[in-house]
Amino acid sequence: MAINTIMMKALCSRLKPGARIVSMGYPDMIAPLEVIEEFIGDGVRSLEFLKDSPAICKRHNIPFRGIPDAFSVFKALGAELDVFDIVRERGCEILCDLNEPMFTSRCYDFVIDVGTLEHCFNIGMAARNMANLLKVGGIIFHENPFNWGNHGFYNMNPTWYADFYGQRGFKLLECKLVTKDGRSSNVPQTDRFQFVQEEINVFAIAERTSIERIVWPMQTKYVKM
Repeated sequence: MAINTIMMKALCSRLKPGARIVSMGYPDMIAPLEVIEEFIGDGVRSLEFLKDSPAICKRHNIPFRGIPDAFSVFKALGAELDVFDIVRERGCEILCDLNEPMFTSRCYDFVIDVGTLEHCFNIGMAARNMANLLKVGGIIFHENPFNWGNHGFYNMNPTWYADFYGQRGFKLLECKLVTKDGRSSNVPQTDRFQFVQEEINVFAIAERTSIERIVWPMQTKYVKM
C-alpha cells in the first residue's frame, strides 16, 4: 500500500488546509521527495523519516531512499490523516474489517485506497464501506491491480469503477490504466478490450455528489442488453 507520484499529484492538487483524509491501510510515501516538495515547499524540512525505509524500498522495488512518515507529510500539507486497517501494523491504525458493514459518519474529504480493495474477499461491502466514509463533495482515489496474478483475491476492470460510481450519488472523474513508473493508458471504461503487457494498475477517482443509498450495480454490458 503506497502513495506514488500519480496518487500524490492527484490528491495534493485537490487538497485544502483542514482536509480530513482516511487511508485504507498505512500509505508508504514512495513518491520521490522532489514530488512531495512541490506541494509542501519548505515543509519538507519538518518531515519525519521512517526507520524501516530500506525495507519499504525493497518491498516496493524502488531505489533506496528515506521514506517520510505519512502523518508528517499530511501535517505539512495542513491535513489530518486517519488510517483504517484490520491489524495495527504500525500502531496508528483504527481497527476495522471492511468485509463487514461499518458504521459510517460520512465525515471525510478524501478516501485513499492504496491497494486494499483487492485483498477484501467481500469486495462489494468493502467498496460500500469506503464510499460511505465520504461527505458530499468528497473524493475517493483507488489504485488496484489490473493483471497481477495472485496478488490479491481480485484483479479489477475499468467497468467495475464505471458501474459502481455510475450510480446515483457519485460521479466517476477519471479511470485509466497506469504502470509502476507513471505511464498511463486510456482504455474503454465499459466496452471490452484486449491488453497484454507488463503488470499494470487501474487508477480511478470518483466524487460523492449526494447522499443516496449505495446499491449493487449491474454491469453496463447487460444493462444495454
